[in-house]
Amino acid sequence: MVRHTRSSVLALLTSLLMVLACGGGDITLPPTGNGTLSVSADASATSAVTVVVVVTGPGISTPLTFNLTITNGVVTGTVTIPAGSSRTITMHAYDAGGIETHQGTMTVNISAGGNPTASLLLTPLTGENPITATFGSFAVTVTPSPATVAVGATAALTAALTWNGNPITGTCIWATSNPGIATVTTSGVVTGVGAGQTAIVATFQGVAGSSTVTVTGP
Repeated sequence: MVRHTRSSVLALLTSLLMVLACGGGDITLPPTGNGTLSVSADASATSAVTVVVVVTGPGISTPLTFNLTITNGVVTGTVTIPAGSSRTITMHAYDAGGIETHQGTMTVNISAGGNPTASLLLTPLTGENPITATFGSFAVTVTPSPATVAVGATAALTAALTWNGNPITGTCIWATSNPGIATVTTSGVVTGVGAGQTAIVATFQGVAGSSTVTVTGP
């Protein structure tokens, strides 16, 4: 019995020494808390096919890197950033050949949970149109995008809403950037007015999503 007890004590001491050797003597963990931001942008007027988001800041030893998807010219995705001040977000856009076409940087303070909406302007590096990306707890994605409608005909657009990456329900405000080309109702139904191209925009809680609509002649 005594021999068994001594063996148990030795095993316990060995385990403790191993824990201490691995740094287990200090088990105080940093406070947790992240902010999840939904990212959206209309890149349909550019050659961008890939977007990379890099986040740095105090307490982030290795830059956080996220790849966002571009579907039908619309950039969507989420980034999760540790809560804290002076988080620098840099966004890069690349074309199909891997050439960087746009870049933009902003510094924000991140809170755990919801965060206010912020806009990041991506400056073109190759003579293209700029891209404005929206970071925030809300995201609006309009589909289909792009869309085509004939003069005098109608097409229905829908807006999907998310909060911290999770689907929610809500009422968007719809608008057209050129009523001479297309109009839109309060429910997202587009009517072709004149041949050309315009943006149909849905806005919710200060966040916008858009669809590029082409109106064909009669």
